[in-house]
Amino acid sequence: MQRKKLRAVIFGPQGCGKGTQGVLLSDKFDVPIVGSGELFRAEIAKGSPLGRIAEEYTRSGCLAPDELVNGIMSSQLKSMDLSRGFILDGYPRTVDQAGFLQRILPINVAILIKIPDEVAVQRLLSRIQCPKCKTVYNTSEARPAISGVCAVCGGALKRRDDDTEDAIRTRLVNYHFMTEPLAQYYRQKGTLLMIKGDQSIEYVHKVMMGKLAKLGFGV
Repeated sequence: MQRKKLRAVIFGPQGCGKGTQGVLLSDKFDVPIVGSGELFRAEIAKGSPLGRIAEEYTRSGCLAPDELVNGIMSSQLKSMDLSRGFILDGYPRTVDQAGFLQRILPINVAILIKIPDEVAVQRLLSRIQCPKCKTVYNTSEARPAISGVCAVCGGALKRRDDDTEDAIRTRLVNYHFMTEPLAQYYRQKGTLLMIKGDQSIEYVHKVMMGKLAKLGFGV
């Protein structure tokens, strides 16, 4: 049987591990991963007019308008070679964004990683990241060998500016209101794949790979 190309979106509440799982899938299937969060932070770092607008939404924990998000993502997607497949992390976040994506770049599986809100809060409050290579550590589960130093590239680890408890809880409220309806949207499309994310990284990845294999995706 011919294996299908992976053209996926991966979504869920902040802290569910979608970034980590997306990277694992990207490596396994040898397809690029596009993360909306990193694109936004890169635009903010440039200090461009678009970046300054994006920064206001990021710091407040509120979702950016669909037009802003679609513009950034559309430009990035059009510049990439996605012929072998792809994984989108953090986009789309609303049903309107999903409809826009389906018109410009149809997907064939939507992976939802579910975790309880309190698990999400605790994970995010324990999260530190390397600004250089983007490796993420959760200090409640696994610490780097040398405190404050990235084990991958030696960069100085820091907490993201938007990982305050107030901002995290605001993002979760927005997620439930605006992003959860994506599950129903993709369920109606017949492309929804649901995964429980409150387990170890390795276990979640194993379950995800097994379910994808049953759907005809393989490496």
